[in-house]
Amino acid sequence: MGMCYPIDVAMPGAVSLGHDIVCDGFLLACKARVQTHVHVDHMGDFDTSKGFQDILLSRATHQLICLERNAELPYRSNLQVLAEGSAYSIGESTVTLLPNGHMLGSVQVQVELQDGRRLGYSGDFQWPLDRVIVVDALVVDSTYGNPASVREYSQAECETGLLELVHRQLARGPIHIFAHRGTLQRALQILSGNVESPLLGSRRLCREVHLYRTFGYAIQPLVATDSDEGIEARQAGRFIWFYGTGDKRPVDIGEGATISLSAYFARRDDPIMEYSERAYGVALSNHADFNGTLAYVEATGARFVVTDNSRSGKGYELALEIKHRLGIEAQPSSNFESKEWGRGPLDSGA
Repeated sequence: MGMCYPIDVAMPGAVSLGHDIVCDGFLLACKARVQTHVHVDHMGDFDTSKGFQDILLSRATHQLICLERNAELPYRSNLQVLAEGSAYSIGESTVTLLPNGHMLGSVQVQVELQDGRRLGYSGDFQWPLDRVIVVDALVVDSTYGNPASVREYSQAECETGLLELVHRQLARGPIHIFAHRGTLQRALQILSGNVESPLLGSRRLCREVHLYRTFGYAIQPLVATDSDEGIEARQAGRFIWFYGTGDKRPVDIGEGATISLSAYFARRDDPIMEYSERAYGVALSNHADFNGTLAYVEATGARFVVTDNSRSGKGYELALEIKHRLGIEAQPSSNFESKEWGRGPLDSGA
């Protein structure tokens, strides 16, 4: 049962692992915050954490945050960069971070308490993974917690489908591609060297792509949309324009087609969705689907699971499926209340 494991998720998404560590949120009682990655829904109260806690994160996440946020971050002594697999002790807890394949710098979190209990948090994760945290109790992402959220195609098929779609549409005019950070850079890897048209982006996105290149991503440099080369490409009408997190999206693209890279609302049997002759979706995703989520839970060896209900609303469904399919005790986080589940494990006095 979960009473022996002090794990939970509080609003608006702060994941607590024991009494020293909180992930992707702020809890005043915790000595340290782990920042698993830089997606906006995991950055809640980051500025508050800066003033009260040590912040533990991977080197890539540290550099992405420093690129995007205020200039004093690189000099703050309470931002602690942890090497992959290394142990860091704080209070009565030892923290270890392992990659989870979601985006550059993203990590799983393992916390070992002084009595030997191991607590973990998946973060947003891809499946399969080369290394998985081994824990007694786990907080797991529930983005694809519904049994219907199963993809009957591989991500390799998605990548091939994207490349073929881009080639077809370029014959008709320019293309505008919308994606979240991580998925966008993956698309750039697919297209780099495989299309002749210029790849355009904002100056903000150009800086971000340059950082990805320093971490070994095989991406050709983006052309800034407001540079002489970018303006010339736009006037010629043959280009691929990328829009990422923080970029203003056009009200009217004019000529050409749009492609949205997301697995949300995707068909389970086809990675390409045609909304119209000029608008498409491609289910390129760095998230494990429902089957991958169950496989990950099994691989951790967890005996108790809390499903994160703060970001997807699928925590209730996933907890039921983990119990019924895997025989592992599970319940949604305490920011989900119902007559059946009541409150979460920390509110029980664990």
